[in-house]
Amino acid sequence: MKIQAALLLSTLAITTAFAPIGSTTTNNSSTQLRAEIGETGIAFENVAREWRCKYTAGPSGGPGDSDSLKECQALLSEYLPKLKELPGAKVTRQVCGGCLDFKVSIVQPLEEHGAWAEANYEPLESEFLERLKGIEGVSQVETQEITFEAL
Repeated sequence: MKIQAALLLSTLAITTAFAPIGSTTTNNSSTQLRAEIGETGIAFENVAREWRCKYTAGPSGGPGDSDSLKECQALLSEYLPKLKELPGAKVTRQVCGGCLDFKVSIVQPLEEHGAWAEANYEPLESEFLERLKGIEGVSQVETQEITFEAL
């Protein structure tokens, strides 16, 4: 557990120091690993891997008739069962009709996310991103790892 947390924290800490601050006990008596970003007062126990891209607007100029957005959603629908099989995973989707963003966040507790990060997010990430890049009208395919906390 400590090794996985340390590896995840080193992955997250490209320019910022993250330090484990111990464990917390939730209502169901399970223990979750927590980390803190330096001395900022920002603590977290969940990490999200975000996959994002820009889609093109449809003929109307908006998202409602966008073929690329429809294909992004179809791809997510195909991968959703596999993503939900990841330990502790919760999946969210964000779509912006103004800036034409399509984002998928796979949120996991710190320890479970660390194991997936150690595996370089495989096999799902590379497959999904390659297929996303193949959708006509999709650009700026990127990933990001971020803390994810309900406050």
